[in-house]
Amino acid sequence: MKRVITFGTYDVFHLGHLRLLQRAAEYGDSLVVGVSSDALNFKKKGRNPIYSQHDRMDIVAALKVVDSV
Repeated sequence: MKRVITFGTYDVFHLGHLRLLQRAAEYGDSLVVGVSSDALNFKKKGRNPIYSQHDRMDIVAALKVVDSV
């Protein structure tokens, strides 16, 4: 089994995020998505995401193409 792993913030989820995850899923049998923490986003961008880490993880986990978050 080939597992594909990708990472992102996925704040204010949009069609570009969906297309990226759909393409990533095509590279293997299982797609694992890492969602950046609120703290990491604040450190990198100087602001918190609009949606909390937990909410962003729930949104990504609900997608058909995602096997694990």
